[in-house]
Amino acid sequence: MLNLHGIINCKMGNTMEHKKMVRLLSYFLASSFLLMAGCAAQKAEENSESISDIQKRDGIPVRIIVARDTTIQEYEILGGTAEGYIQTTLSAGLPGKISTLNVKVGDFIAQDASVMTIAPDIPQHYEVVKQQVENAQKSKERITALAEQGGVPQQVIDDVNTQLYVAKEGLESVRKSQFVLAPFSGTVVNVFQMINSKVGPGADLVSIAKIERIRVPLTVSDIMINRFKVGQKAYAMIGNDTIEGKIEKVALAGIEATHTFKVEAVFNNPKRIVKPAMYVPVKVVIAEKENAITLPIDAVISEGSKKYVYLINGENAKVSNVSLGIRSGNSYEVITGVQGNEKVVVNGSSLLSDGSKVKIVN
Repeated sequence: MLNLHGIINCKMGNTMEHKKMVRLLSYFLASSFLLMAGCAAQKAEENSESISDIQKRDGIPVRIIVARDTTIQEYEILGGTAEGYIQTTLSAGLPGKISTLNVKVGDFIAQDASVMTIAPDIPQHYEVVKQQVENAQKSKERITALAEQGGVPQQVIDDVNTQLYVAKEGLESVRKSQFVLAPFSGTVVNVFQMINSKVGPGADLVSIAKIERIRVPLTVSDIMINRFKVGQKAYAMIGNDTIEGKIEKVALAGIEATHTFKVEAVFNNPKRIVKPAMYVPVKVVIAEKENAITLPIDAVISEGSKKYVYLINGENAKVSNVSLGIRSGNSYEVITGVQGNEKVVVNGSSLLSDGSKVKIVN
């Protein structure tokens, strides 16, 4: 008969031994892993460097530019509505109806040529005034003949001459009003009336302009007016086109209500890119320096009233105090503190101090 109790005790003993061996092996593996991890961490810690250590060894990364002599311009950007260099709008001088229209927009018209004819409401208006001139001329001729015989007082002669002068002026005025004459040679830029239109005194008829040259009136504040001078360069910016011109007029008296002054820029316009009534942005050069050292604004560091840059001296950065002149967009004129061909830090200066080791990464 089998000894079941002994077999069970033997198996239980083996199982307990097995579990004990497993626990010992697990503890050994865990200890070894922690030991290895600790050694690896210690080794990594021994081999790691901070950014500060790397920068001390290799230098602080910076970007630089080389200072060069160039021309710098300081400018103001304004804007105004373009006009012909000479421009006028003709208006009706008498009531009537447009009987003929001799021009259209874009036509060139010579001085004293008829733009249109107004048939006056008073019939034969021009002919009536013309007859008055002829009568005054005949009166003068009669008086002149009598005067040669010594029978006419000087006062009468003067009166007749005055009457003839007034009659001729009246005829010229009526002629211009009825036949609407161009006061100068130019281009018709607008026509406000059509044939058979009824017009009254003061009604706009046509606009004529010399558009081969264009003027742009600008409005300038009283704070800025003293910076503008006749002859300064000006640039009209029309889309992708830029037209160079100049300042031709600077007002000496301003508008009291607004404390503003009128300044006029003039531009040649042979291709007729600029048209009357267009809004034109104008860049006016109010200061210009040639052979000037210029630097980007980012290169100049400001601390209160102190301004300085970092120059590259071998492998190190060197502080150099600067004095500045005019500003143009994102650039400064540097009057003192930087010489031509010196290397100047433009990026990375916030990490620098005088004498810092640098690494140029351009």
